Amino acid sequence: MINLKSKKGQRLIASGNWLMSLFTINFAFFIINFSVILTAIILFNLNFSSIYSVLLVILWLMISVFTIPGLAASYSAIQEWQINGSVSFFKYFLKKWFDFQKNYRLNFGLGFVASIFILLNKITVGNPQWHMAVLIFTFVYFMVLVATSFQLATDNFNNILTLFVQKPLPIIISVIVFLILILINFVLQLAFLSVLCSVSLATYISYRLLGGQVAKKD
Repeated sequence: MINLKSKKGQRLIASGNWLMSLFTINFAFFIINFSVILTAIILFNLNFSSIYSVLLVILWLMISVFTIPGLAASYSAIQEWQINGSVSFFKYFLKKWFDFQKNYRLNFGLGFVASIFILLNKITVGNPQWHMAVLIFTFVYFMVLVATSFQLATDNFNNILTLFVQKPLPIIISVIVFLILILINFVLQLAFLSVLCSVSLATYISYRLLGGQVAKKD
């Protein structure tokens, strides 16, 4: 029997709170983006047709409304956690997600670029050289998305360009972490990992790499 008042017990409680914070943030993101994930899966398995075009437009709208402000909300929730400690972040995440809807021009612009890269990756899949070029530009897009989401949530830098100049390597590593966790989920089909910590863990690591404020150890 572990005494929860002992050092070992306190560490156990802290670990539980840490995992619960990750789960809550990730679960909120997953719930909001569940329809986006389903639409993307259907789209990736379709051939070019009128249905594909309609679904691509729908996916653009979904990414703009759910995914992009949701990622910024994830960074906000991580910041709240790192500054004020572990609490239930579900309502906080939803509030921030609604708040970031006001950046609709940015959201729909980034969502449109994402949909273009989805289309280009589909078109160039049979051409190695062009496909590699598209993948490289897609990676750069993810760098912009991570930097933009972090800056919107934390306002740690004067602007996004300053963030790019000062933290190029952490941004690259952040994108790699996001992609690794996403690919692990798709390749191994670890649905439980998707719900548990895939996005929140990547966001947490990215937040720390990019120099997000940490006012309280938790």
